[in-house]
Amino acid sequence: MSQTIRAAGDTWEVRLGERPPASGRQLVMFFCTSTSQRPYRVADVSRDAVPDADALSRLRARELRALFDTSLSMDVPRGYPTYDT
Repeated sequence: MSQTIRAAGDTWEVRLGERPPASGRQLVMFFCTSTSQRPYRVADVSRDAVPDADALSRLRARELRALFDTSLSMDVPRGYPTYDT
């Protein structure tokens, strides 16, 4: 089960990582659907905040955008230049 949001000028599919880390954490993943030029993003949150896909589906767009704002880009080297949109 996934949702979509608009953030940083693009459309993102939001879903949980396939396997939650054993540490009581959960991975919320953001995949850009409006362009293939953007890397995916990951937010590491407490499993208490988002225990499963049903809980993720109940989050409002505003809450998902807040998670997006805390996420980190993946598949991009740390020294890679980024640009504000």
